[in-house]
Amino acid sequence: MSEPNLSEEHLSAFVDNQLNPADRNRALDAINRDTALQQRVGEYQQIKNLLRHAYQRPPEPLRAAATPPSRAKMMLAATLLLAAGLGMGWLLHGYPRFGATPTGVVIQVSENDPEKWQMALINARSVRNAYGKKHMGIEIVAYGPGLNMFRTGSPATAGMDQATKQGVKLLACGNTMAMTHTTRQELNRAVDVVPAGIVEIMQKQKEGYAYVRP
Repeated sequence: MSEPNLSEEHLSAFVDNQLNPADRNRALDAINRDTALQQRVGEYQQIKNLLRHAYQRPPEPLRAAATPPSRAKMMLAATLLLAAGLGMGWLLHGYPRFGATPTGVVIQVSENDPEKWQMALINARSVRNAYGKKHMGIEIVAYGPGLNMFRTGSPATAGMDQATKQGVKLLACGNTMAMTHTTRQELNRAVDVVPAGIVEIMQKQKEGYAYVRP
């Protein structure tokens, strides 16, 4: 894959982690340099998250006598299509067409994977670019193995510096730090610490933040 403008097929394969390492690295480089690509990747990522949650929470089984199986399948298909539409609309137009605009976005990082760290930063930039000067809180919360993203010398350091300049909050899980004997001095200076990463994510969702997990 040598073209500078990634096709929709390549972007979809990138989000689904179906590219070989060389093509994935080239895609990451192109995405990091192109805000339009960042927005498109964010759209694909949001749809993927919504569809994943739809599969994780299927509709309650209906009695065969009351609803034929074919109708149940149609209802599930409609739910998935609606989820896809919501995901696309969220980044293209915001929530006003379907409800209130979210207060902000909280992005979870819980894996020791530099590519996932880059995706988290891309998602944060995509949201900031989509909303421009409108008030929109953006947090990246790292816990578990994901805490390595925030360590001094992390491969994501340059991206984190750029994110903080755009007002993105970088939050490390205090519980993970305690369990791994990580000191504050071992983390990037731009990082703040919260008592528990998962609790921070839950609290932000209660406050109206959208949730994203790359």
